Amino acid sequence: MASKTLVLYGEYELTMDEKNRLVLPAEVRRALEPERDGEAFFVVIGVNQWPWLYPERGYEELVSRLANEMSPGEDKLAFEQLRFSMADKVNWDKQGRLNVPPQSRRRTPLGREITMIGVKDHLELWNRPDWEIRREYLFSKHTELANKQREAEQKNQANRRNGEDQGKNDQN
Repeated sequence: MASKTLVLYGEYELTMDEKNRLVLPAEVRRALEPERDGEAFFVVIGVNQWPWLYPERGYEELVSRLANEMSPGEDKLAFEQLRFSMADKVNWDKQGRLNVPPQSRRRTPLGREITMIGVKDHLELWNRPDWEIRREYLFSKHTELANKQREAEQKNQANRRNGEDQGKNDQN
């Protein structure tokens, strides 16, 4: 039976081979359930300009939540053109290797020495030295980031409560 939610986490040092393949860490492969997650990844260029890997079904679910419009606004159209034109669907082989698409390699500064990180619903590929710099920056901001996250969660809870209260008032 498939568990309810996939959570991707961790930090994995990988090396891209001469055929531009990465070995998907065994821990990640074990966490993936074909019935829940699919049997492939969608590779997209993330907002941080590094390749992001979404499990097939998770990506399809994200896409299904986007509103479809006959005439989307210019910003929405531009975002969708960028996001979907540069997406690739990749499968891993029996040895757990996946090929990093040529377009993703061309459009990002991705080298051979890579750190793969889990970020809740997706994986990110970083050049190892770039990730080390980013990780140190995040460590230096840890308390500040935690406080901002806590404040955002409290605001969301207050907004939900206000919405529930408004619904009760509308019923009265």
